[in-house]
Amino acid sequence: MKFIIIIFTFISISTNIYSQTLDEVLSGKHRSSKNKARDIYRNPKETLNFFGIKSNMTIVELSPGGGWYQEILGPFLRKKGTYVSATYDANSDNERSRERFKNEKNKLEGNKDLYGNFKMVAIGADVYGEENSADMVLSFRNYHNWSGNSEFEKLRAIYKTLKPGGIFGITDHRSSTTKDENGYACEPCMIDDAKAIGFIYVGASQINANSKDTKDHPGGVWNLPPTLSENGLKSSQVKKMQKKYKSIGESDRFTLKFQKPNN
Repeated sequence: MKFIIIIFTFISISTNIYSQTLDEVLSGKHRSSKNKARDIYRNPKETLNFFGIKSNMTIVELSPGGGWYQEILGPFLRKKGTYVSATYDANSDNERSRERFKNEKNKLEGNKDLYGNFKMVAIGADVYGEENSADMVLSFRNYHNWSGNSEFEKLRAIYKTLKPGGIFGITDHRSSTTKDENGYACEPCMIDDAKAIGFIYVGASQINANSKDTKDHPGGVWNLPPTLSENGLKSSQVKKMQKKYKSIGESDRFTLKFQKPNN
C-alpha cells in the first residue's frame, strides 16, 4: 500500500511540474512571486495566445536575459516541443559573454524537469540553429537595442530560421515619435523593417499598451519599473519620482505579429 501511495504521489508531482497549459505554467511554483507580480504588465497568456503558441512547436527566444519569459516557454514546450535560447556566444572573445552563457546553461541543465532538451545558439549567428527549423521566433523588449545597429542582421537571421509559414512575434517599448530614442522603438519603422526583409505583417495587439506612460522620463524608459533607474533625477527627486513611476507601471509596448511566406 505504501508503495502505491509513493508512486501516486510521484505521478501527481510530475504532472504538476510538466504542466502543458499556459495557466498551469503561469501559476507554477517554479515562478517567483516577484516574476508573477509582473504578469499584470506583461500579460504573458494573452501575448503568447496572440502569437499563436502551441506546446508542440519549436520556438526560439531571442536574448532571454534574466529568463522571465524563459521560465514560461521552457516548461510549456518541455514535453512536445523544443525551446531554443538565442543567447550569449560560448566562444565569444568577451569574457563576460562567455560567463553569462555558462550561467544560463548551468541554470537550464540544472532544471531538466522544467526545460527538458533545450537548445542554445549564439544571438550573433546568421541563423538560429538550422534554416527553416523553427515554428516561431519571439523577441521581448530587444529591438530597441538593435535599431540603428543590427536590426536587419537580426531580422534576416530570424527569417532564415523560421519554417515557411512560421511566426515572428515581438514586443518592445513604443516610441511616441518616428524615432528610436530613450529606449523606445518606433513601431511603424519596425513594421517597415520587417516587411523589407520579406515578412508579411499579420497584425498588432494592444494588450501591452499603457496609456499612463508619457515617455518623457529624464532617464528614458529605464526610469520606469522594473529598473527604476535614478538616471536624470536629482537626489532630492528620487523618492517622489519613483513613487510616480511605480504608479505608471511598466512601459507602453507594441505587440506585433509577422509571418514568413509559405512559398
